[in-house]
Order: sequence, then C-alpha cells, then structure tokens
Amino acid sequence: MELLYPREHLTCYNYEKGDRPSIEKMYLTKGQKWEIFTIDNKAIFLIKGSLSFSFSDFSDRIISENKIMLVPSGCQITSQAEEDCTIIIVRLHNTKQLCDCFSLDVLLREKKDDFIPDLYYLDINERVESYLSFLDTCMSDGLKCTYYFELKAKEFYFLLRAYYPKGELLGFFYPLLSKDISFSDLVIKNHYKAKTVQELADLTHYSLSGFQKRFKKVFGVSAYHWMKDERSKSIYHQINSTEKSFKEISDEFGFSSPSHFNDFCKVHFGITPGRIRRKKAVAKSQAE
Repeated sequence: MELLYPREHLTCYNYEKGDRPSIEKMYLTKGQKWEIFTIDNKAIFLIKGSLSFSFSDFSDRIISENKIMLVPSGCQITSQAEEDCTIIIVRLHNTKQLCDCFSLDVLLREKKDDFIPDLYYLDINERVESYLSFLDTCMSDGLKCTYYFELKAKEFYFLLRAYYPKGELLGFFYPLLSKDISFSDLVIKNHYKAKTVQELADLTHYSLSGFQKRFKKVFGVSAYHWMKDERSKSIYHQINSTEKSFKEISDEFGFSSPSHFNDFCKVHFGITPGRIRRKKAVAKSQAE
C-alpha cells in the first residue's frame, strides 16, 4: 500500500525534515561506532542485533535485541555495534505522566528496600512489537508528520501503562523520577549548559537562593555537589570511552593545566587518565 499524495506530505511544514526528528530509524553495521549527545530523553528500541555502549557512569554495557533502553537528556553516548543493528529512537518530550490518571512519580511507591538504582531495560513484548512494526511500515511509506509522531509517542506511554508491571517501569524510568518531576526534568535538561550553580539557576529562571532550596529538597544534596558529581562522570566517560586526547578533554572542562587535570583524576578516580585508558585497553584485548 502506497502513501497517497506524497508531494503534499513532503512540502507540508509539519513534515519531519530536521536533524532531531521525534522518531527515527537507523541501521548500524557490525563494528560501526555511534556517538550522540542527547538533548532530549530518548527511548531506544533495539529491534535487531546487539550494541555495546557507555554513558554517564555506565561503562561497557551491552543491550541485546528486543530490548528498550531509556537514555536521559544531557548524556553523551559512545557505542559500537557488536552485530548488525536495527534501531528505532523515540524522543520522550513528556516525562511527567503515562496518561492523564497516572503520574510517573507514582512509580516511586513501588520502590522497595532492596531496590538498587541501575540501568534497567524493558522487553519488547508482543504489543510493543506490533506497535513498532506498524510505525516502521508507515515511516517506510513516507508518513513522517510531526503530529503523527507525537501521537505515536503518546501511544507508547499508554502501552507501558497497560502492559508492563509497575516494578519494571520504576527501574526503567528511575533516572527521571523525583517527588517534583517538573523541577528535576528542568534541571536535567539544562545542567550540561551550565558551569556554575548560578548559571543553572538562571537557565531555570530561579533566584539563586530559591533554586538551591528547591534543589536540595528534590535531589537530597546541594546543587554544587550534584553538579560536581555530574562533571566527574562526564570527565570519566570522555577518558574511558572516547578517543579524545587528554589535552582536548582538559581544555573542554576548563582545567588550567595538564597537571591540574591529572591531579583531578587521581583525587576523584584514584588513578591517572593514562591508567584509566590502559585498563580499558587491557580489558578489551582480554575480551577479544
């Protein structure tokens, strides 16, 4: 079945033409690298293959086919296809509720004493598989309307609400959850643009004192210590999972000298950046 009046669709201003489509499909061949910086929260559906990746403080993880992974905004992902991969990516602009009657923060009630925060995948079950198959067919036909994609993203949320246990959804969405999702989402989407707490307060349109007070209430730590921890995670990721030179990383994060950068790594990671990379190289050679 063909898409009718394709010229009308292609010339419509609602047709997805940008670099950041709400939904996209991509292929990776075995050994191909894929690096992205996530401006939005994304659900990554691995339809086929397996993918090794690192982001934030998650290093050298593997996602296999028929799994769904959530990647929060502001993350830099470095990955490589272990096999030929077929991937569908859905940007999640709504991170507050699955439906009008189910706010995401309700999932925190499912948190038990033995819950360990980690990177949790969801299985692509029968209903989501049908959803992806129809979506893929329509995209292949050329149906890439912005409003259609928005509806499909909402449909994915309804499917999560209807066909996945709350305990599994807790693990999946945990990186985005707080008792004040509107505020935490605002922080997560803007923190990588700021170098100081004052800059982050300005980006979120708060006074410094008001921002610090609300931040401590929502995140349980001071904004300064949280931003310092996020910066450390980003630096470690750049050392461990990219091919950037130490000078490039040092300059990017504003270190005054290579020795200052070296000292930072020894204090925060216990070893020098050179040793971090050597350990990664040894682990990779042993795996091969």
